[in-house]
Amino acid sequence: MYKKIISAFLVMLTGCSCGVFSTGCEINPGKNVLYQVTPNADMLMNCYIIKTKSNKLIVIDGGGAGSPAANGYLYAELQKISGKKIPEIEAWFLSHMHDDHINEFVLIGNNPEKKIKINNVYFNFPSKEFMQKTESGNFYRFYGELQTAYDRFFGEGAFEKTNGKNLFEGDVVEIDGIRFDVLLTVTDEENEKNINDTSMIFRTTIDGQTIMFLGDAYIPEGKRLLEKYGDALKSDIVQMSHHGQSGVDKDVYAAIDPKLCLWPAPKWVFNNPSGTLRSFEVRQWMIDLGVKYHVVAGLHKTQEMTFPIDFDSLKEVDITPPAP
Repeated sequence: MYKKIISAFLVMLTGCSCGVFSTGCEINPGKNVLYQVTPNADMLMNCYIIKTKSNKLIVIDGGGAGSPAANGYLYAELQKISGKKIPEIEAWFLSHMHDDHINEFVLIGNNPEKKIKINNVYFNFPSKEFMQKTESGNFYRFYGELQTAYDRFFGEGAFEKTNGKNLFEGDVVEIDGIRFDVLLTVTDEENEKNINDTSMIFRTTIDGQTIMFLGDAYIPEGKRLLEKYGDALKSDIVQMSHHGQSGVDKDVYAAIDPKLCLWPAPKWVFNNPSGTLRSFEVRQWMIDLGVKYHVVAGLHKTQEMTFPIDFDSLKEVDITPPAP
């Protein structure tokens, strides 16, 4: 295990909209704040930003796909958040190599006109060979794009030296009193059947409250997670796997036993108008588990959560799926 202490600057989030948490874009001096960010109700994406009590800035994923008009949204958001023309990010965590999770990092890193300072980027990706053969190689191109972006910030050849991995199971990163525990990464044998099951899963502790970030883990990775940790997965908050549909199974959520669910789900995923997704099934799971508090990107847009969260003061959100 190891620990890293890192720094950044964050002031406020603008352009918020009505929802279940604070949306007045207030400055919270001396408080840790988590933002679930989305540029609109339709983008398939996973984006979280943490403002630490000392105004350090941390990004988790941030990618976006399926909403071309909003591509590149994150750079402008980071400028607003930091209050700087050239924003600074102290840590950027990338869960896995899908565009709706890493695309914004690639867009920023491959555009020299987007001036930014990034001090650390954390990831654990499968090999190039895995990416070439998996999912018809459709996402293999990201290896080269990530390399270009990473090398821009850390020097030519820096990404190749990492061999696609610089954070591992059991590692701990600490930033201004916020702790990140890496619980699971891609297996050494790379026997995963899809890229989602290579998600880096980690738990974040903020002011004594825990958030489980599941990335896009599917049922196999969820089983592996449950077998390794069991009831020790218990967390106050969970980021719903694979945008709240076709992710980990119900028994994983039961072990996590959250009070609050974060849904990085656009409206069309959460409401499932096509009838082809498992969103309604997952929503029913959360009802069965007694979870009353939810933040849905496609319904509530960007939301700001100040820690420690007083769960008893939150508004309950009815996620009951429509009758068949």
